[in-house]
Amino acid sequence: MAEWNSDGESYGEGMEFRTSCVVVGGGPAGYGAALAAARSGAKVTLIERHGYLGGMGGAAGLSAFINYHLDGIHDLSESIYQELIARLKEDGGWYSADEPHVDFFDIESLKSTAERSLEEAGVRVLYHCMFDTIEVDGDGYALRFVAKGGEVIVRATHVIDTTGDADVCAKLGVEVAYGKAGCPGDMQPMTMVVQLGGFDPEAYGEAGGRLHDGRFACEGCTRAPEIARARAAGDWTIPREDIAMWWTSPRDPAHVTVNGTRIQGFSGCDPEQLSRAEKEGRRQARELAAFFKRYVPGFARSYLLATGPQIGVRETRRIVGLKTLTTEDVVGSVRPADSVTFCSYPIDIHSSEGSGTEMAHDQRIHYGIPFGCLVPRGYTNILAAGRCISASHAAAGSFRVMSTCMSLGQAAGAAAGLSIGSRTPVEHLRGEDVRAVMNEGAALQCA
Repeated sequence: MAEWNSDGESYGEGMEFRTSCVVVGGGPAGYGAALAAARSGAKVTLIERHGYLGGMGGAAGLSAFINYHLDGIHDLSESIYQELIARLKEDGGWYSADEPHVDFFDIESLKSTAERSLEEAGVRVLYHCMFDTIEVDGDGYALRFVAKGGEVIVRATHVIDTTGDADVCAKLGVEVAYGKAGCPGDMQPMTMVVQLGGFDPEAYGEAGGRLHDGRFACEGCTRAPEIARARAAGDWTIPREDIAMWWTSPRDPAHVTVNGTRIQGFSGCDPEQLSRAEKEGRRQARELAAFFKRYVPGFARSYLLATGPQIGVRETRRIVGLKTLTTEDVVGSVRPADSVTFCSYPIDIHSSEGSGTEMAHDQRIHYGIPFGCLVPRGYTNILAAGRCISASHAAAGSFRVMSTCMSLGQAAGAAAGLSIGSRTPVEHLRGEDVRAVMNEGAALQCA
């Protein structure tokens, strides 16, 4: 096992080092957590299994942040998300089109912009490290990662699990839940995001399609009549009744991203099932590309350009925390005093068996997520953020969107920084105090 020298560089095979806070997972939640913790004064290391940041926004190719606004006007996202969008705009890798609650972005712009922000904040990022184990180590934790050059051992007093699957918490022994209550195997289906080339915006517009700035197109919950015809003709076997959404790239309007596949009955935590899901996703991708080419105006010369580097996973494990966000909390617009962020995205549940999508939403309703939902029960100085927080299956169908996950990450990072600075265990913090730190950070960013 190698040690790190006085300059912080590793030598020999593998590496071992200490940090105040380790964030595991570089998706939206991990990005928000690492940035907030570093800005709160903590020494932070973020570890990611891929070679880039972005989570499902990068690894699955899902280049759209859904960010519902209260009453269609008031943005409920937190400051780190808003800052990221502003930087993507400056980079030219963003547009909003006719959907004010959806931010479409260029994936490469997201990767580099997020990376620069973390570097500026002093966050150390390690790529290509796969989480393996965690154990209690004195007054902190020792985490083991598998990497090409050998094992990586990280010792930290504070841990933030932003793996999406609660991998770290589950390995530690935290109680976790799967899917619906009483039906643990009944989880939301996966989606293979598809990119098409050869889209003709002019032909699309001539056929009645709406274009933003004369070049960008996006549609949501669309093309049900065409799918019905394709199914009758034997050209459609995907268990969907419509296309969830498709949109053009900010960089090249001839490139289109489509959320329109549905891969049911597989677990995102089982490698064999996940492998089968990837194969089925690519089969559906070919069928989807053929459908657009034959049935949708503007796609006569289109072709399958790419699929996501990995399949998009909506739901796996969720921790059991000090508090649990319930379906009734979401529907009833409950906003507790210890809420650390807010959300107005609907309960959006894709059928795990049939072709339907359950979507219940009133834009006048928004709810708060209590800090206790991020704190695993029975352990100290460990947090979870993103889609793996403590919640019911239906509630998770709302806050799982990437903008809210980033805000949950910001809350976790602010809590870790507050805990380290005050020497107060995270499980003893008040949500109101965490929220105050988040608001202070927002004020500093605007100064």
